[in-house]
Amino acid sequence: MTLFELLAVGGSQGALWALCFAVGAGCLLTVLARRLHLPTIVLLLLGGFALGPEGLNVLQSSALGEFLPMIVSLAVGLILFEGALTLDLKEFKQTSIVIKRLLTVGVLITWLGAALTAYLVFDTSPDFALLMGSLIIVTGPTVIVPLLRRIRLQQKLGSILHWEGVLIDTIGVFIAILCFEWVVEGGGAVAIPSFLIRVFGGIVIGLIGGFSIYWLMRKNWVPDNIINAFALASAVLIFGATEMIKPEAGLLSVTIAGLIVAIKKPRQLREIKAFKAEIVDLLIGMLFLLLVAGLEFQQFIDFFKQGGGWVLFSVILIIRPISIAASSWGTPLNLREKALLSWVAPRGVVAASMASLFALSLSGKEDPAGDPALLESFVYSIICATVLIQGLSAGLVAKVLGLQRPAPNDWVIIGAHHFGRELARNLIREGEQNVLLLDTNAWNIALARQEGLPALNGDGREAEKLYENEQSLFGAGYLLALTDNVELNQILMQRWAEELDSEKVFGWIPINSPTAEDQLTGQSVFSDLSRPAVISTELLQGESVLETIIWEDGKILPSGDWHPLFIRRGKQLRAISRDISLRDMVRAEDEVICLRRSDGLGKQLKEAESLDETLPN
Repeated sequence: MTLFELLAVGGSQGALWALCFAVGAGCLLTVLARRLHLPTIVLLLLGGFALGPEGLNVLQSSALGEFLPMIVSLAVGLILFEGALTLDLKEFKQTSIVIKRLLTVGVLITWLGAALTAYLVFDTSPDFALLMGSLIIVTGPTVIVPLLRRIRLQQKLGSILHWEGVLIDTIGVFIAILCFEWVVEGGGAVAIPSFLIRVFGGIVIGLIGGFSIYWLMRKNWVPDNIINAFALASAVLIFGATEMIKPEAGLLSVTIAGLIVAIKKPRQLREIKAFKAEIVDLLIGMLFLLLVAGLEFQQFIDFFKQGGGWVLFSVILIIRPISIAASSWGTPLNLREKALLSWVAPRGVVAASMASLFALSLSGKEDPAGDPALLESFVYSIICATVLIQGLSAGLVAKVLGLQRPAPNDWVIIGAHHFGRELARNLIREGEQNVLLLDTNAWNIALARQEGLPALNGDGREAEKLYENEQSLFGAGYLLALTDNVELNQILMQRWAEELDSEKVFGWIPINSPTAEDQLTGQSVFSDLSRPAVISTELLQGESVLETIIWEDGKILPSGDWHPLFIRRGKQLRAISRDISLRDMVRAEDEVICLRRSDGLGKQLKEAESLDETLPN
């Protein structure tokens, strides 16, 4: 017996080892995937097969016995609760007509098309075929987001794929749950009352639970320091209460509860979503390793012997293109753009988890309505095919079709105050240079959007989360920290340097800052300027203005009254650290974006700042 086999069996400790190993290894693989900017599901799939009985045999999910379905069910419930929290109906209303059609017409075409294919290819009932088709509706954001960042699609297409992945989860899961409830009850007139009890029981408990969570938060009954634990515990309680009334109905109730909380938007929603996202990452890693380790190669061999290849061909090359064609009918999308959207539709974690959960549930019944192994093989084969084939080739397809954007060249300005907004307006150039304003101040963000500037309400310190999940940041190549707080600027530069590299992050650090240049992560800029709040006031009062001049040989800017901020050379922008740095950086024909102050104002401010430094605290 090998060391791996000894670890895997472990006598009475086998179940504990399987659970602990799945949690630890799943998290490590998730971290590795993030660092490599790969879809997490790829490494988890490979890791599950490599560590399971078909590989090294270090992980045996069967050791968990009858507890495995319970663990999977609860974990999927928490994943769905978090997914429902991210749904924003306002964003849905503002999305393009293509996305809305993909979430309605496209969902129906995918569901019914896949179900028809499964029914024709496999010897199964119509009800079970509908269940199989419902499980591949979703294209999760955990797969789409890293893919979009890697292939650098044009923003319009990236937005369509991103929002489809974010919003379709809840719709697909809802349909899958209803199909499963119908299949479990056997369909027909006799099963309708039980089916309705499951569905309405889940909806009612979900509504009560969701509104209860919101009410307790709105009344401030829950202290902020335990709000995350409260949300997690509430989701678990709602799930358990529904399962006590009717098994397999808890998934519906937690999804409904999450939707209610997302729609009502309590003030603590952002903190809850951030915490739940971290928990979900842990659960996804654990789930995938446990579930994939339980798969056998033989069931995939049987799947393809029964005609599984035709199913994959139909789903990837027939059903998806029909869905895109119907959803984009009459829109400005051209043939190349439709072809790209037709090719990119990888399935992810939610589809796999739901398939395994339903398979485990069906396996425990004396007379299952369909073949659980076929259900798993169907879904996992589509996941592997779409993630590996489409994921690895999407960049090449986008390049051949001419739909890739150039290397990330956009700027992010943290600080949507008046100075930040005016600077963004002068830097933006249609088709060449985009600038996104990022701020936690909702009022500043609202003003920026009213002025037609791209803006995002978020905390710049959450660099990794924003860079991985916010589609508007996919083109970001440079960052400027422009807050009044010098220490905060330094923190922002450190956080974003991990995502963009240190030579691409900049921050306002004044000359009198105690931090030496060689101690900074990134580069200080605008060191001769007063605080951004002061500049904002000057701009609002008309005492200063931003101007762009075409540089000529021998030109000199008046000291104190003119402050060069950026040099534009072709399609490239270069930030200027200090006023005196301009002469070493500028060339003839360059565009120099400057802050021009009223005559003498610069000198007055310098004298005032010097006086402030000499006064006792």
